[in-house]
Amino acid sequence: MLNKVVLWTILIVPWFTLFFLKKEDIKRFMPVAILAAFLMVLYNLIAHNQKHWIIKETILPWFKPAFVPGVLGAFLVVTIWIFHFTYGIFWIYLVTNIVLDFMFAIFPVHFLLQEKLGIYQLVTITPWGRYGIFVALAIVLYGYHFWQEEVFKPS
Repeated sequence: MLNKVVLWTILIVPWFTLFFLKKEDIKRFMPVAILAAFLMVLYNLIAHNQKHWIIKETILPWFKPAFVPGVLGAFLVVTIWIFHFTYGIFWIYLVTNIVLDFMFAIFPVHFLLQEKLGIYQLVTITPWGRYGIFVALAIVLYGYHFWQEEVFKPS
């Protein structure tokens, strides 16, 4: 029961933080957040096929290959917040992602979700392997958003 509460919290609570952002900022950074979530779902599907992990508990049993609460909840919203605070200064963006990706992939989130709650278990990938993938994804997302800002800049 505790695991279900944690998973629902990871999915729903981050969305309430968007009330603290201006509507224009949400519109500005939502495309990169949606791309981030899409790429993370793709990664989750590939990782499921490669047996990177086993998801032991989920709130959406029909989509067990992906860690849906993390991808569509916390990850998507945190991407918006990171871009809100750091976009325009790449090195601050990169350091912020390095720190937050470490917190998710290694400690404390991974430790809590795998070791303490048993929600998932890594099989053929190490926490450091996932960490590298997450940091690489962050760099791709920054490039995408930089491109998008240039393309849609008012004339």
